[in-house]
Amino acid sequence: MSSSQKASFSLIFYISRTKAKKNGEVPVLMKININGNRVVMNLQRSINPNDWDSARARALGRTNEARILNEYLETIRVKAHKKFTELLPYTDEVTPQMLRDAILGVKSAKSKQIIDIWQDYVADLFKLIGKEVTRATYQKHSRAMRYFEEFLKKKYQAPDVSIKSVNYQMIQQFSIFLKTDKECNHNTTIKFLQNLKTVTRLSIRSGWLLKDPFNGISLTLKEVDRPYLSHEEIERLIAFNSPFDRLNRVRDFFVFSCFTGLAYIDVSKLKRSEIEGNEESGFWIRTRRQKTGGRANIPLLDIPMSIINNYSRLELLRANDPILPILSNQKMNAYLKELADLCGIEKQLSFHVARHTFATTVTMMNGVPIETVFKMLGHKNLQSTQHYARIVDKKVGDDMKLLAAKLNGMGAINFASAPV
Repeated sequence: MSSSQKASFSLIFYISRTKAKKNGEVPVLMKININGNRVVMNLQRSINPNDWDSARARALGRTNEARILNEYLETIRVKAHKKFTELLPYTDEVTPQMLRDAILGVKSAKSKQIIDIWQDYVADLFKLIGKEVTRATYQKHSRAMRYFEEFLKKKYQAPDVSIKSVNYQMIQQFSIFLKTDKECNHNTTIKFLQNLKTVTRLSIRSGWLLKDPFNGISLTLKEVDRPYLSHEEIERLIAFNSPFDRLNRVRDFFVFSCFTGLAYIDVSKLKRSEIEGNEESGFWIRTRRQKTGGRANIPLLDIPMSIINNYSRLELLRANDPILPILSNQKMNAYLKELADLCGIEKQLSFHVARHTFATTVTMMNGVPIETVFKMLGHKNLQSTQHYARIVDKKVGDDMKLLAAKLNGMGAINFASAPV
C-alpha cells in the first residue's frame, strides 16, 4: 500500500434526512472513502436532525444522549483507522468494502489465505465430479494442495500464508521442493505448478491478488518418448498362454486396449450401452473418455471382439452392465511387468502402453489417417494425436537408416552408361 493511498483514506459521519422514523429521528451513517471509492455504513444509531451538527459531524449539546453518541462515533473512528492499518500488510489494495467488513467483524474482510482458497476450490471440484469434472482432476488438485501445505510447513513453518505472499521466489522454491523432497520429474512438477496457477488466477479474478506471480515463469512440458509395442511383440503376447488364469486375463485386457486405444479407466467403465451395432454391420464402441470427456468412436476389430465374447454375452447384458471383469489398475500394472518378463519383452509395460500401441503400431503404421486416429482416441485437440505421428515419422526415419546401411555394400549405379 502506497503512502498516497493512505492519504486518500477518510471517514465522514452524516445523517440521512430522507429516511426519518415515525418519532422524527434519522439514521446516522458513515461514509468510507479510499482512493476515490466509497461505501456507506449504517451505524445503527439515530438522532433528531435538529440535534445534529453537520459542520462538526457530531451531536449537539451536553445531554447524556449526545455524549454517548459522540463517544460511539469516536470509537468507530479509532476502530476504522486501526482495522485499515491491520489490513495493509495482507492485501494489495484495501477497499472500502473490506474495511467495512473488518469493522463489522465479518470474516470476508480478513486476509485471504492460499490454502483456504485452495480448499474451497477443491471442495467445489468434488461437488462437480461426474458432471463437469473427473475424479482424476479432483485427486490431482487435492494432491497438489497437500504438497503445497507440506512445503509451507517445511520452508515457512506455517500451515498457511496470505495469498499476497505467493510470489516468483515462492513458486521457484516450491518447484525445487517437488523435484527434491517429492522426487517429481519435470513434467509432473509442471503439472503441480499448473494446479497452483489455477488458484492464483482465481484469486486475481476475485480481487484478492492484483499481480500474477507466475509472470515470467515457463510451464512448458518436455516432450517424452511414449513406449509402444511392435507388431512382433503384440504377436508374442497374443500367442502367450499361462497356467495362471490371472496372467491370461491381464494379457486379454491389455491386448483389448491395444486394439481399441481405450485407457484403463475407460475399459473399466465400459458398459453394454456403449457397444452398438450387430453381427452383420459390425460393432462399434461409442463412449466418452473419463479423462477429457472427449467422444471416442472405435470400430471393434476381430481380436477385441473375440475378447469380449470370451467374457460376456452381449445379448444377455443390461444397458449398465460392465463388458469386461477387469482387475484394479494397480494389479494390472504389477502383473504386466511379470507378463513382459515371461514374453521376453524388455520394455517397461503399464496398461497405458496399450493405448500408445494402438495409436502407433496398430493404426498409424498401417496407414490409418491421423484424423481418423484422432477421433478414435477421443482427443480434444489434434495436437495430442500429432505426437504419435512424430513417433511414426521417427520410426520411418530409423528404418530408412537401416535400409541405407544394407545398401551401402552394393556398387554404385553408373548412370552415365545406363541406357536412356
